[in-house]
Amino acid sequence: MNILVVCSDFPYPADHGGRVDTWGRIQALAGLGWGIDLLVCGKHVPAASDFRAARAWVNDIKLCDRKSSPLDILMPEPLQVRSRDALRTVPIDGDYDYVLLEGDYVYPVLDNPGIRAEQAILRVHNDESAYFKSLARSTGQILHKLYYAMESLKFAGLQRKLQKRVTKYLFISSKEYDSFVTRHPQAESLFLPPPLTRESFARSRFDTKHVVFIGSLFMPNNREAIRWYLDQVHPKLLDIPGYRFVIAGNSRGMGVEWLNSQRLEGVYVHDTPANLDEIYAKGYLFVNPMRNGAGVKLKTIEAIQNGLPVVSTTVGSEGTGLRNGLHIRVEDEPAAFCRAVRELLSEPAAADSLLQASQQFIRERYNHKETLKTYFRYLERTYSPERGISDVKSAHQHSVRDARG
Repeated sequence: MNILVVCSDFPYPADHGGRVDTWGRIQALAGLGWGIDLLVCGKHVPAASDFRAARAWVNDIKLCDRKSSPLDILMPEPLQVRSRDALRTVPIDGDYDYVLLEGDYVYPVLDNPGIRAEQAILRVHNDESAYFKSLARSTGQILHKLYYAMESLKFAGLQRKLQKRVTKYLFISSKEYDSFVTRHPQAESLFLPPPLTRESFARSRFDTKHVVFIGSLFMPNNREAIRWYLDQVHPKLLDIPGYRFVIAGNSRGMGVEWLNSQRLEGVYVHDTPANLDEIYAKGYLFVNPMRNGAGVKLKTIEAIQNGLPVVSTTVGSEGTGLRNGLHIRVEDEPAAFCRAVRELLSEPAAADSLLQASQQFIRERYNHKETLKTYFRYLERTYSPERGISDVKSAHQHSVRDARG
């Protein structure tokens, strides 16, 4: 089987959520023995070393330029989509069984004469309309708020167009998958959790009191989450001997001056660290205090794989299937969030038990390669009429029901 993967960003190195998901899927598909080509319409040209690393997994890589003009903001398509208009005309001459669209941003490729509608499969990373609406809520800058609100409305229109042209969907979020199949039961859709990024999971030694947040530091919803924790939770934990709040992530060169107005006693900030392994290794637990967002928060899944139990808000755990009290702690009010962190910091055995339960859940439910293999088998109609996608759906629905209790 030959598959063309179409991306809005070069997926290697896998140094943030979207790349982690896309790159893990490329590795899973290649690991099944299938031929993978990559088409990328992004802003940045990959480094030669990153290009070579990607070529170890894919047969061919084609790049096209992302371009935009000030007038694009007045167009009915979202700016993120409009700027990738080159996908409509880039030569696609391979003999592909399927074309995997990594998100709504690459919608223009559907107009490319080298692609047939029945080939297209959409990976739904986010409900983009909901996501941009959440960004509008998170930012305090009026112009940014207006831009995000406009993009949200445009993505709502784009999603209606997509539903007329695409019948095959792979959802990263169980919540968004459930909502979609209720409205579109005939679509060949599936809940496909994010791929695992470690063959063996790490396990905290619980010998520090470091509370860790790792996420993209240029994103308004992550900044909002950090500010909320620093204002509402952090000051109430400073009496704990050895307690530190460790913030790390890629700022895309924007810096972290926005933190200067916060109380930073007991706070360590790592702006765009080359490697996160040591930060995870020295951590005790991970917090995901997000207030706004859509899709699955991969930072939660990554933290668990890297050996840290998690305290999260409801938004930070959405779509993962992880259950409050069994796999993670979920609290939305500042006092309750603070209490959960304090309890786990004082009870290493309870923190370790939570971590082991969450890691076991992910091992059992997040088998990316096998789920993809079964899905494509169904699309190829190799199953008997009595079996197929319903079996895959029911297995995932069962796992989600188990997780929710």
